[in-house]
Amino acid sequence: MSKIIYDVIQRFEVEDGVPRLLSTNIQVIQGGEDLMSLATTTLKKLGFYDQFDENRTSQYIGYKLKNPQIGTKRYQLVLAQRKEGLCISLPQNIFLPDVLVLTCITENGLTYTEDDYHEDYITNILGKYWILPSKEDLFLQSMQSIYPNVLEGEVRGSFVLNSYYIYTDSEDEEAREMVSMSPEEFKIEHLGDSCSYLAIHEDKLFPYTWQVCINSIEKLQEFLDYFVKKIMEQW
Repeated sequence: MSKIIYDVIQRFEVEDGVPRLLSTNIQVIQGGEDLMSLATTTLKKLGFYDQFDENRTSQYIGYKLKNPQIGTKRYQLVLAQRKEGLCISLPQNIFLPDVLVLTCITENGLTYTEDDYHEDYITNILGKYWILPSKEDLFLQSMQSIYPNVLEGEVRGSFVLNSYYIYTDSEDEEAREMVSMSPEEFKIEHLGDSCSYLAIHEDKLFPYTWQVCINSIEKLQEFLDYFVKKIMEQW
């Protein structure tokens, strides 16, 4: 019979000698297949604890350098169990080289400058994504079917999803003009199978980081194998 040990943290407020339960945090610390346990086990296997100290709170587990340099006393990795899965936050500079940013450009009326009118445009960020290296081909295939020739085989960098209108100009030359696209035209389903990417969000608790939320063992393992080594190599 398998054994599972739980770490239970409860917060109480006492008024006039009467305790009132405010919150309960339950975490598996031994056994089981929960993602938090898998994450901490993976960190140990990768030697992460040799370089980083762990700080456990009721909301998250944070990791700081054991011997921090000037300006490096912040958390370099944060794990937080949420209802949508295990959320992992990393400094933005760690994420940035591997992030795919999708944008669209939208017409925003006319602007009058220097005795003439000009079309005004707004650039909208539709989302930031990390594409799993093992699923790059699957992701690119899905994107090509909806937004042909936009990514051109790339899964990192910033790309505009607007289409173009092709026409023949007054000199009988082929020309093209960008078609305005509103953010509402973009659907997350356009990215194809969600197994191929992770959406990146702001972390309000740690604004110098970006965050992903993971709900599968396969995604978690690939994410940690990739980024934990990056963090360790940086220091």
